[in-house]
Amino acid sequence: MFENTPPDPNPRWEAGFEGERRVVVSVLGPYRRVFPRPKRFVRRFYHRVYELKIEDWRIPLEPLKLGALCTIEAELAVRFQPTVKYACENFDHIENLGAYIKANYRTLLQDAAETELRRLDKTELDDNHARMEHRIEDVVNELLAVHNIQCRTRCTIRTVFADLENIETHADAIDCKHNGIYLELIRRRRQLSESLAREHYDRETNERKLRLEHEERMLELMRREAELREALRSQEAEHDRAELNAEEARAAERYDAEVRLCEARIRHESLLKQMELEAELTEKTRRTKAFDDIENQLKREIELLALERQRLLLEEEIREVKVAKAKGWIINAKRRFPLGENQKSLNPQDPGVAQNPGNE
Repeated sequence: MFENTPPDPNPRWEAGFEGERRVVVSVLGPYRRVFPRPKRFVRRFYHRVYELKIEDWRIPLEPLKLGALCTIEAELAVRFQPTVKYACENFDHIENLGAYIKANYRTLLQDAAETELRRLDKTELDDNHARMEHRIEDVVNELLAVHNIQCRTRCTIRTVFADLENIETHADAIDCKHNGIYLELIRRRRQLSESLAREHYDRETNERKLRLEHEERMLELMRREAELREALRSQEAEHDRAELNAEEARAAERYDAEVRLCEARIRHESLLKQMELEAELTEKTRRTKAFDDIENQLKREIELLALERQRLLLEEEIREVKVAKAKGWIINAKRRFPLGENQKSLNPQDPGVAQNPGNE
């Protein structure tokens, strides 16, 4: 299906980032092992898990000056992620691999990108530097990939020219190798001047044409205005009468509308008052019912308190009766068995004891 499809002249670099890339460091005594975290991982006390983050890195490059007339500025935007292999090779810095990579490879990437930037054709002044940007991006991507660092690089190149109005002031200081830049700027200024002259001529032509069209329209309007003036003079009286009738009709309509509006407002206010009265009546009914419910509840509580008080009084009376009975029994016992009496009185043959057998 894709046999006849032409290859992409500028293929894009595939970084292959992973959002959940982590490594596990196993330290058990003198033994140390680093391995990627498996899907079904059970963490032990001797395990430490480190995340290999995706980070962004901006690297400015030294501007390339093409004489006093042109400066080429460039900047790299690198998004990178260390691989598991890189983490294993740099175990001592595994806690902060991003800072370690930035510190070690910043100068290397700047040197490689600036070297490619110096290959830019000095006569190529087009603002579109897509080919050079793509070449620098590939160099940086390949350089980091060789060191087991996955990345995606974006290079931005800007061309800054001198002021075209004062370009002649730099003519004496231009080097021969930058003569092409000087001639290109002169050509651009000439094109800009011609473009401005054409725009000025087109604008003046359009303004002259518009002015003539305006004058023709004004003459036509003046002619029509004269014709209409004659027709209006004959219709002024009828127009005034029609206007008066219309004004009277509008006044009558406004009066009717005001009357209807007043009636509607009165009905609305009456309805609102009726609704307020109904709401107040409903609220009073609800409050009365609530007061009745509270009164009934209080009555029930009072009755319950009275019953509880009667129960407590009855229990108190029962307790007092029991206490009195107990006291009477003790008194009878003391009477029958006085202290210091001869033990013979306790003999069952004693006639005093046998007379009241039921008191025992």
